[in-house]
Amino acid sequence: MEKKHHRYVVQKSPELMQYLNKLCQVHGERHPELLEIRDEFAHVASELAEHMQKEEMILFPFVRTLATEQHPALPPFGSVENPIRMMMHEHTVEGDRLARISQLSSQYTAPQDGCTTYRVAFAMLKEFEEDLHLHIHLENNIMFPRAIALEKQQAN
Repeated sequence: MEKKHHRYVVQKSPELMQYLNKLCQVHGERHPELLEIRDEFAHVASELAEHMQKEEMILFPFVRTLATEQHPALPPFGSVENPIRMMMHEHTVEGDRLARISQLSSQYTAPQDGCTTYRVAFAMLKEFEEDLHLHIHLENNIMFPRAIALEKQQAN
């Protein structure tokens, strides 16, 4: 999870921001939706950076402990369900934000007067959204339920 999806977000976010800033400078007057797309993506990048840090520093180490230790110490956050609930909420918020970007960009379709940078940026945004959906699926539907089950199993 961390090596693939988290690294992807870290690597692609600055590159995408550069493209979006350039698009806003060149096409922003004729296509004001680009300004909103850029601002929404800036929020996504910032929030995901904070979100992934919480996962990597707090949640994932505890999940690894659950998987490897018989009787791990109780974490400061109580049940693993508490940070998982927060992570799932944050997943929903950022997924909704990317859905808004998709809507603003006509599902990542460059306009007739869109240059190569426009098409590349929109293709990158689409790929970013697809990767995030996979990332969220793996955590919400596979990793998190396993962590909750492990914790419950250890409590018995």
